[in-house]
Amino acid sequence: MGECMDEQTLRDIRAGIDAADREILRLTAERAALGARLAAAKAVSGAPVRDTEREKAVLARAVEAGEAMGLEPAAVERLYQTLIEMSLRGQRAALDARAGESRETRVAYLGGPGSYSHFAAQAHFRGRYDAVEPVVRRDFESIVRSVEKGEAEYGFLPIENTTTGGISEVYDLLLDCDLTIAGEHHYKVRHCIVGKAASLDAVSTVYGHPQALAQSRRFLARHPHLVSRFVSSSTRALELAMEEGPASAAIAGADAARLFGMNVIAAEANDQAENYTRFIALAREAALPAINLPCKTSVMFATADRPGALLDALAAFRDEGINLAKLESRPAPGAPWEEMFFLDFEAHRNDPAARRAMDALSAAARRLRILGCYGADRIAPVSVLAEHGKGG
Repeated sequence: MGECMDEQTLRDIRAGIDAADREILRLTAERAALGARLAAAKAVSGAPVRDTEREKAVLARAVEAGEAMGLEPAAVERLYQTLIEMSLRGQRAALDARAGESRETRVAYLGGPGSYSHFAAQAHFRGRYDAVEPVVRRDFESIVRSVEKGEAEYGFLPIENTTTGGISEVYDLLLDCDLTIAGEHHYKVRHCIVGKAASLDAVSTVYGHPQALAQSRRFLARHPHLVSRFVSSSTRALELAMEEGPASAAIAGADAARLFGMNVIAAEANDQAENYTRFIALAREAALPAINLPCKTSVMFATADRPGALLDALAAFRDEGINLAKLESRPAPGAPWEEMFFLDFEAHRNDPAARRAMDALSAAARRLRILGCYGADRIAPVSVLAEHGKGG
């Protein structure tokens, strides 16, 4: 009888937890909807999307109320930082650069279901459009050409990774096309070895996109019995692992393994735990984002062939207090030993300080092209505990 009572008590407690979880989700969705209304109001009034003082006040009240309820302050702050980030991302989706007015769009990306591009594109365009039609392509150039031909409104390509750096082919395609950067997305990559096998000992061949294999070099070196094979995409790697059976596996994410009904044979194949890929969304034309949105502007330029030319070209950004987020160089086509520079700076292109810096850059450069202006994806959280030395 006592055992039955204990089981019933456990079921009752778990039912209570489930009900509380449903209420948390309902309130989270309600908070997100209020954030969308706030974005619309800010778009009309021109008020800044990000108000860090307001965020600090929200965090301070939450931490104080949580402590009164016996909750650990750092955990409460992390929870509310996540809620604030969700709200900011929803507001950015409503105010970001946009190709066309339709609520549906077509997006060309590398590979198909299960590829990292697939999951990153889903995350990026969620909230921007009601429906997204994938236009699957096998290489970066065909993605760009699909947008140029009107087969897709957007091309979605990886441009850099925190482990392997910039993707040269994508930078070269930017040199060779007239498309506009209309957005960015930072996707956390968690490489796994996935397949039909129950253990790594049964696997002899691992398929992966060259970037995925390059980001897993040390893991593969620790398992010399594994033979690496390059394929065009993570989707193709998954297909081959399905077709060939337990002796073959793929480098892909855990979500892809679930999608294909395969096992996660090794959960940590990354050389670096903090492995992010930055994607860009390319369009033929895009309306500028709201000026009150935290933005990036990307430009491409070439300097005069004289000492100090690059320093002169960039000095105005320092003088205007504008942060440079990225500077990448690539060989100029048809001009041996000359370089083109790709620059991302943190400002809307129509911000007065940015316009002055761009005028100075134009005067110092012999060639200049604005690649795009779009909402900045990375949102650095504020912390009230860290300010008072109480962070975890």
